[in-house]
Amino acid sequence: MKQILVTSDTPLPDEFDKEILSDYIPFIKTEIYSENEITKQLPTEKKDYDFIITSKHSAQAVQNIPLDGEFFVVGKNTAKELLGQNREIAFVSNYSEDLVERILENEKKQTYVFLKGNLSLKIIPDVLKNHNIEVIEIECYHTTLTPKKLNNSYDAIVFTSPSAIKSFFSMNEIPQNTLIFTIGKTTAQAVRKYGNFPVSYPEEITKEALVDLINETLTH
Repeated sequence: MKQILVTSDTPLPDEFDKEILSDYIPFIKTEIYSENEITKQLPTEKKDYDFIITSKHSAQAVQNIPLDGEFFVVGKNTAKELLGQNREIAFVSNYSEDLVERILENEKKQTYVFLKGNLSLKIIPDVLKNHNIEVIEIECYHTTLTPKKLNNSYDAIVFTSPSAIKSFFSMNEIPQNTLIFTIGKTTAQAVRKYGNFPVSYPEEITKEALVDLINETLTH
């Protein structure tokens, strides 16, 4: 029987194979801001804005806030959340690098509103600002690291964010042969800062695809 640790603060969808035992121990805590806290940060100038969202937390945070414009999105599940709010999706990518490239290729506005968390990566705003495109950054949720020392050993560890990785390794060391699963390439790169671990991630950045990869890898 394989034992895995899932470091996410939210459960993964579907079930793991019956040959896999999973422990859920969150290493981060996420707090979504109130609508009032978000609304007072939004620009008051009457301009034609488009929006950038790279996290499902941001999408959930603005679900009841009127936002007129197109949305440039990282992640299919995030896009699905926005479509459920009847938002207009301009483009969906797997990674921030691909999204910013698409924005630059199809640039039609000089100002974008980036709905983000306090620990969100700076890739998108930095690149756009370097191309003289204004980015208004709106903080929609706050992520707090919640590290804890583990005594158990696991066949594999699952990370769904760079924040959880930083929190985990601040108090834990693991054997270099421990199999690591991540939600995508960016999170995998964050893992490799801490060692030469065998890291696997799905081609499609969804939690469903991640569960499928874990089941396939650990039971075959």
